[in-house]
Amino acid sequence: MLSTEETSLASNNTQTSDSSSHHIPDHEGGIHFNPPLYRQRYMFTLDIIQRDPSLHSLLDIGCGTCQLLTIGKYRNPHIQLVAAIDIIRYQLDEGCFRLKPLPVEYMIFRRETPLHTYVLHGDATKICNCFQHFDVVTLIEVIEHLYLNDLENLVKHVFGYICPRMVIITTPNADFNVLFTTMICGKYRHADHKFEFTRHEFNIWSQKIAHTYGYLVEFNGVGEAPSNEKHRNIGTCTQIAIFYRQNNTIKTILTSNEFYQRLSYCNKHELIGFIDYPYGINKSIDIQEQIRYILNMYRLMAEDKARHGDDNHDALPLTIDCQTLINHPRLIEFNITEDNLKQILENIGYKMLDNHQIILSEDSLTDKHEDYHSDDYDQNSMNNQNEIVKTNQQYNQNEECWD
Repeated sequence: MLSTEETSLASNNTQTSDSSSHHIPDHEGGIHFNPPLYRQRYMFTLDIIQRDPSLHSLLDIGCGTCQLLTIGKYRNPHIQLVAAIDIIRYQLDEGCFRLKPLPVEYMIFRRETPLHTYVLHGDATKICNCFQHFDVVTLIEVIEHLYLNDLENLVKHVFGYICPRMVIITTPNADFNVLFTTMICGKYRHADHKFEFTRHEFNIWSQKIAHTYGYLVEFNGVGEAPSNEKHRNIGTCTQIAIFYRQNNTIKTILTSNEFYQRLSYCNKHELIGFIDYPYGINKSIDIQEQIRYILNMYRLMAEDKARHGDDNHDALPLTIDCQTLINHPRLIEFNITEDNLKQILENIGYKMLDNHQIILSEDSLTDKHEDYHSDDYDQNSMNNQNEIVKTNQQYNQNEECWD
């Protein structure tokens, strides 16, 4: 179901732009966001979590289709245990599909550290001891979907029983609604919203929680309003509260085994899926195949930039500095010297110039590299890359494309 944010803004001409600004005005007076607002929310949340490498576990309440976890599974290596819970079952099935590692993730795109992910069907407003000692709890666009008595129960569960070290809550800013050209759901952005806080209301609500449960709270937001005098004081489209527990003397690390044991005795939540991500360097892959794959990915990215005007077409053939390749995270452990690299490149059909640049463009490669294009590894790599692209395109179409 589309929210007013979606329908109001999507009804305007959604121009494409290379601008990195958060809002882009169109000729009908509406706005959409670049990057999309849903992605700004997720990236902001992941950035906050990244600041504290001592955080080990994450509970995403109201996870929906697990987009936060999908985007973040390679972002924060210190997060090694994740639980996602939602009350809507079909969204969790899609979330499990999103989170399932692709074949290429077992070969190349591997995490530095383990990651154990549990997808659960259940009601987070009901108090349950399963989630005690999770370090971080996220509530991304969740609280506005709850009636006030359910919201009170959720607050008690999160802050009174789970007692995480950090809680991140995002919710619509009602002050921002004056910018929407239509409000087809009445005074709220979405038909399922039970309320929408103004910035003042959200501040009071959050400060009360912080005072009651011993937290400090800071406020932020994403989705900036147009920079003009008329809209100077309406704030951001999404408002965010970050809670930090004041008493951090006890730091208990919750392990995957302990959490699984808790779930085995729990009758309140159903385990829908468990995902164990591959991690560490896959030493079974030959160093030559690693280099082939990395160079091919660099070439695809460089050609894509050239096609979209982000690079100079006259700079072809596309090249990469040999030190960039030597220092690639997938190759550091091999301690490759420049002479070793030059020999490997010759073996697989690439050429290093006198200025230590490696030619990436296909039309500059030797016949040996043409043989490489026909071998099984390259075909499998490209199939896996295409699989990632198609999967991401499918998911993005289902997301909040309006902003």
